[in-house]
Amino acid sequence: MDQDQIELYAQKSDIDNNLSDPTVIAKYRLAADIAQDALTKVVARVVDGVRVSELCAYGDEIILSYTSKVYNKNSVEKGIAFPTMISVNDCVEYYSPTGDAGDDVVLHNGDVVKIELGAHIDGYIATNGHTVVLNSNPSMPVEGLAADVVCAAYFAAEAALRLMKTGNSNVQVQEAIAEAAALFNCSPVTGTASTEIKRYVISTEKLILNVPDEENRPVQDFVFVANEAYTLNILISSGDGTCREGASRPTIYARNVHQNYNLKLKSARAAFNEIGTKFGVFPFTTRALEDKRHRLGVSELASHNLLMPYPVYYTRASDRVAQFKMTVLITANGTTRITPPLPLPFVHSAYTIPEDSNIAKIMASESVKVVKGGKALAGIGATEIAAPAAGMEVDM
Repeated sequence: MDQDQIELYAQKSDIDNNLSDPTVIAKYRLAADIAQDALTKVVARVVDGVRVSELCAYGDEIILSYTSKVYNKNSVEKGIAFPTMISVNDCVEYYSPTGDAGDDVVLHNGDVVKIELGAHIDGYIATNGHTVVLNSNPSMPVEGLAADVVCAAYFAAEAALRLMKTGNSNVQVQEAIAEAAALFNCSPVTGTASTEIKRYVISTEKLILNVPDEENRPVQDFVFVANEAYTLNILISSGDGTCREGASRPTIYARNVHQNYNLKLKSARAAFNEIGTKFGVFPFTTRALEDKRHRLGVSELASHNLLMPYPVYYTRASDRVAQFKMTVLITANGTTRITPPLPLPFVHSAYTIPEDSNIAKIMASESVKVVKGGKALAGIGATEIAAPAAGMEVDM
C-alpha cells in the first residue's frame, strides 16, 4: 500500500467512525437495541434444566430476526457481531456449544451463568453481557463466592465506566478494576480485556487489560479522547484470576483476512465461501454453518490460519467467574453507555465497600449517561419480555 492509499484509507476510516455523524450514531444505537433485546430475552430463559446450546441458538435467532428486517434497500451488511456465548461457573468465556453429543451443558440451581452476544448494523458493533445466578429460593439472596464475585464484577464495571472519559487513561481504569475486585476478595481474570472498536473492527490496539501483563501482552498506555467507541468487558474470578484453555473444543472462529492458502479439500473451500458470504469479518459459530459437511472443512481452514479460533478458557473448578459487558461511546458531549444495564441477580456479599475507598469516591462523584434502550426497535417485531429478577444487595 503506497502513501496515497494509506492517506485515503485513513480519511475513509475517519468518516466511517465519526461519532458526530447522526447516521453513524443511529446504526450504533440500532445494533445496541437489538443486542439488548436479545440479551434480555436470553436472560429470561436462564432456568434450572435448560441446555446452554438451546439458549445460544435462541439468542442468535433473535439477532438475525431483527437484522433481517432493517436496512434492506441498499444491501447493507448486518447480523451477528458476536454469537451468543454462555459460560457457566469456572468457564470464563467463548463457550457456545453446537448441541452435538458431549458438547453441551445443562444449567442447574446455584450456577453462575454469564451470557454475552453482539449485533452489528453496517459494521457498527454493539456487544453486551450479563451474569445470572440460578437461585432455588428467589426470595432469599445468594451468598458466598457467587455473591462476592458478582458484586466485584459489578462495581469494577461501574467504576471503569465512570473513568472512561476524555483525559483519563487506560491505566486508571485498570487500577480501579483491580481495586474493586480486591474489596470483595476476588481477582480480575488474566488474558481478558476491554477494547476500542471501530466499523468492522472488533478490537484495535487500544486495550484495557483486566490484568496488566507486560511480559506476555505488552499494551501501550493511552488517554481517552472524543470520538471513540469501546467494548467494556469486565471478568472477575473468585480465585486468583489465572485461567487455562479447557477441554471444550472451540466452536467460535473468525476469518484471518491477512492469510491466504490454496485449499485442497472441497468441504474446506465450500466452508470458506459460506463463511465469507454469511459472516464477513465477524466471529461466527460452527453451529451457524448451514451444511454440516462444511464443519468438516473448518479444521483445515484453522490449521492453515485462515480461521482464528476462540478457545474456551477456565479458571480453577472451585472458582466462580462473573462478567458485565457493555458498549460505550465517548464523544465531545461526554460518555454514553448505549447498552443499558439489566436487573442484577439477588445476592448479598459478606464484604463491603469502605466509604474512604477510591471505588466509593468514583461511584459517588462520577456519573455517566445511559441511553434508554428499545426506541430503535419500534415497529420491527419486538415481543414481550419476562419480568426482571430482584436486585442485588451490597453494604456500602
